[in-house]
Amino acid sequence: MILNAGTLVTMNDEREVRSEVHVVVEDGEIVAIEDGYASGEDAVDARDEVVIPGLVNCHTHMYALPIRGAPLDAAPESFYEALVDIWWNVDEAFTERDARLSALGSCAEMLESGVTTFCDNYSGPNTLPGGLDAVAEGVAQTPIRGMITFETTARNSEDEAMVGIEENQRFVREGEDDYDRVSGHYCLHTLFTNTRPVVEECVDRATDDDRPIQIHLEEGLVDVHESIAEYGKRPVPALADMGFFDAEVIAAHCVHSTETEIEILADHDVSVAHNPYSNINNAVGIADVETMEANGLTIGIGDDGWDPDMFETMRSAVGIHKLKQNNPSGFDMAKALEWATIGSAEVLGMDDAVGSVEVGKRGDFVTLDLGPNPVLDESAPYYVVSAASRADVTRTIVDGDVVYDPQTGVTGVDDSDLDAVGAASADLWNRL
Repeated sequence: MILNAGTLVTMNDEREVRSEVHVVVEDGEIVAIEDGYASGEDAVDARDEVVIPGLVNCHTHMYALPIRGAPLDAAPESFYEALVDIWWNVDEAFTERDARLSALGSCAEMLESGVTTFCDNYSGPNTLPGGLDAVAEGVAQTPIRGMITFETTARNSEDEAMVGIEENQRFVREGEDDYDRVSGHYCLHTLFTNTRPVVEECVDRATDDDRPIQIHLEEGLVDVHESIAEYGKRPVPALADMGFFDAEVIAAHCVHSTETEIEILADHDVSVAHNPYSNINNAVGIADVETMEANGLTIGIGDDGWDPDMFETMRSAVGIHKLKQNNPSGFDMAKALEWATIGSAEVLGMDDAVGSVEVGKRGDFVTLDLGPNPVLDESAPYYVVSAASRADVTRTIVDGDVVYDPQTGVTGVDDSDLDAVGAASADLWNRL
């Protein structure tokens, strides 16, 4: 494939932006980025458009899709009430059909929004063993790249948690080989919904398999309060005492992490999945990303299952961090695009393959029609963050193949598939 780009936002180490260039992709890999436009029957014309790397959603919950619009009676007034009154009921009601179709529908939406790589956390204890196979089937029907895991929890019992750990190891060791673009990892829901033996077992399995563990860390104050009550200290030092950070860790949220805790995370090379849109919706607070960056933590961005439009997630980050500073210039808008591309790729350990447009990386791109205004090299990243949305995505490209455009839709997904997603959601509502 040859991709002619009017403006190319590379997100390479120099954050280079180039005008009037073409990118050559062979066997899914970028082999050249050259000045000027090129012709050929395999040329894609984005000469009047902005091209960015495929977006990377480093923390999502695809099983949240069916709950949009659901007629729920719950009116939670805290994060913990939202878990108890909504999400844990949804978890228990999920079937393998729901797992497969929610994954399929979510992947279609992500591709429509320019996301080419994601990291998901699935929770459906009554679908085990085998729930991750159902999720993987839904993902693999589309051309997206995905890391998937089961969200281990001992909220009902330690035995149930161990079944979750077994599910992750089973998929890592036996299941993922059936898929080209789907891989497994490990996940602990939170510290407060698990126990020391569960944490230690998860670390042992993850380190044996050389896979990361993702955890929701200090998203709500309940995590902090329960840790102090149980262990006499806050979650980060409590987890450190358990040897948790012997594993490669992706910490989602970290909304209530103190400066001292952030220093501990940095000492252990923990990566952070920032979820600003979700933090707004759950009213949990604003993560101290400034201190995280000052300590050298790698930060990416995720939607936490709330909104597949990563452009909205980027703008949420810009808004809350400017508001926190009470300063309209208090946050560099281009930082949000960095988090949504190379930052998230680094969080997932995939920055050697995705997250920027560079020779040697995979041919993952998003082409954007941003309207009639001129696009200047020096302001292009800001223009993307401030103005783009999923409606502006003209193509999503994975490995040099156009896998989404508004006329033909997502490769591998048709109207009957989407009808099935909707029908499964309605059935779930009835069970709830």
